[in-house]
Amino acid sequence: MRKAIFICVLLVLAMGCKRFPNPFEGERVLAKAGKENLRVMDLEAVFPGGITGADSIAWVESYVDRWVRDQLKLEEAQRLFGRDDADQELIEAYRNSLITRRLEQHLIDRATGDSLYTEAQLRNYYDEHRSDFVLDRTIVKGRVVALPTDFRQRTRLRELFASYSDDAHQEVHALVNKNGFVLREFDQWTEYPQMLAVLPTRRNESYDNLLTRSGIQEMVDGGTTYYFVITEARTAGQTTPYEMVSEIVRGAVSNRRRTEILKAAEDSIYRIALLEKKAVIHL
Repeated sequence: MRKAIFICVLLVLAMGCKRFPNPFEGERVLAKAGKENLRVMDLEAVFPGGITGADSIAWVESYVDRWVRDQLKLEEAQRLFGRDDADQELIEAYRNSLITRRLEQHLIDRATGDSLYTEAQLRNYYDEHRSDFVLDRTIVKGRVVALPTDFRQRTRLRELFASYSDDAHQEVHALVNKNGFVLREFDQWTEYPQMLAVLPTRRNESYDNLLTRSGIQEMVDGGTTYYFVITEARTAGQTTPYEMVSEIVRGAVSNRRRTEILKAAEDSIYRIALLEKKAVIHL
């Protein structure tokens, strides 16, 4: 039943009431805490665009839960401190902060629509702050295959492994799966020691010389031959690849954009208020 209610609410918020019959009027109460009610129209004012399905339901549940918690804290504060004028000021300040927070989110949503930033803005920030993203270790991309040294098609597998075109990729996998060989593909950036760990390498020995070699490389350990390729490598002191710091970049750009939007909105509200005499400064 609770899920059905949320779905109906989402229909109202996401589609509006003009094209579809509204199962809830705007005054319909979604939650109650103390003397305060949360109505459909209250959510409609703050519902973010660009989210659908399960994300929408999760957002509504989270918002309602947070609203109830905030109201209950206010109610408890009023019960404990309501008779003290100083504490009453704190309660009012807290309530005002909730309203201000709601306004700020509305201003951000109105200014950005479905996205707070673009991919180009993220990339520009990354390029401008490369000095902030410096590696402290070596990372690589590549692939390793282990097979018996006496495998009859060893030369063919080596040729395919070195080429690794789409067709070669499929044939390598077919040979590996058919014969039960071990294939490790490091398509994402991986710490170099993790790749070395699947090769017959010795602990505490340096293998930095392998990083500068191009093409297929080979190691033999007993009756097993290892073919491996290091397709990309970055060493300590170089710039961290974008994909490894994209979440950090996204957070930084998001915070900066929010600050810029709120500052511009605050300045606009301030100027308009002065022009319309809604605010007067006597200095």
